[in-house]
Amino acid sequence: MPLYMDLHHIDPNITQEDLDKAHRKDLEVQDKYGVSHKKYYVNFEEKTVFCLMEGPNKRAVHSSHAEVHGVGPCNIIEVSSLTPTFSFNAMIGDEGGKNSWDVALTKSGEIDTGFRTLMLITLFHFSSDNKSMTKEIFQIIEKHEGKVVSQPDKKILVSFLHAQDGMYCLKSIKGYLDNTNNIEYNLALITGKPVDDAGSHLFENTIDRLKILCLLGQSKTAYLDSDTKSLFEKGLANIETLNYSLIQVISVVDFAILEELNELLENNLGNSSFRTEQISDALGLSKTQTYRKTKQLTGMSPSGLVLEVRLRKALADLRDTDRTISQIAYDRGFNSPNYFTRAFKKRFQLLPTEFAHLSTSIDQSRSEIETA
Repeated sequence: MPLYMDLHHIDPNITQEDLDKAHRKDLEVQDKYGVSHKKYYVNFEEKTVFCLMEGPNKRAVHSSHAEVHGVGPCNIIEVSSLTPTFSFNAMIGDEGGKNSWDVALTKSGEIDTGFRTLMLITLFHFSSDNKSMTKEIFQIIEKHEGKVVSQPDKKILVSFLHAQDGMYCLKSIKGYLDNTNNIEYNLALITGKPVDDAGSHLFENTIDRLKILCLLGQSKTAYLDSDTKSLFEKGLANIETLNYSLIQVISVVDFAILEELNELLENNLGNSSFRTEQISDALGLSKTQTYRKTKQLTGMSPSGLVLEVRLRKALADLRDTDRTISQIAYDRGFNSPNYFTRAFKKRFQLLPTEFAHLSTSIDQSRSEIETA
């Protein structure tokens, strides 16, 4: 049967004993709906519970909860169908094994909240000398207790149980990449919950935000959301000595601006007549305010950001598709293939055709490393 995970928002005063009793009531009616409860994850601070169960369909999962509690889950997603796109065990895991009350536990015996700190790594190689880079990165991830989640678009997505591990891994990978030539990279680290109030994928909102930071963020920069920064600092004795000079922290307010920017660019990037004045209009800011905010968040001017995002999209097209240079140029909003080629060569120091040929050989080597 399919595997499902749901989300419940719980009362602030609820206790573990209350949850244990509620779960036992769920077990009493599960056979009636053909549902099998596996375990549940609880985060008392965030007032959330995530139930993991097998069942014939979402309706059965919803009805089972509704009979016992009078209301069904806030959202239900099917997770078994998401593998191999996402590895459920890598994202959530089965750290503490089975216990008599079915609450998920970590290896250390603590209650597993279900929340994870996720890191996204976007890499583009511009030299065949970098063939072993993926292996080195995987070794750093393993050292910091990270679990790599397979991705179909050649990004590296990593899950951490603890924000501290994710933060130290982020710093280590950035240090390694900064000492490597002929690459472009973007790093982002965000903590989130497995099931959002809306959506159909595991960690959907968190992954979407990671992608935004890696697409719009300044090249060779590591980004961190403010919630993960707070989790990282929680319980640490000497916060003053932490160095954030190489990491940009994004607040909730700034994230909202980046999401608006991303939506605007996604909808208009293929339009060669798109003008940066439209960014000011969409954000409700003056041209000066738009310039300052865009520069603060991305390290680029509005016009520079538009060109950079077009070129990054074109990089992925050249690496991952068989489209011609002309098709890619027009699809990404360039007025002509010649202009695209000039802009590409100026930015990356090689021609689009050279990059496409190089990427083919590097991706073959990377595949061999990952399956070894």
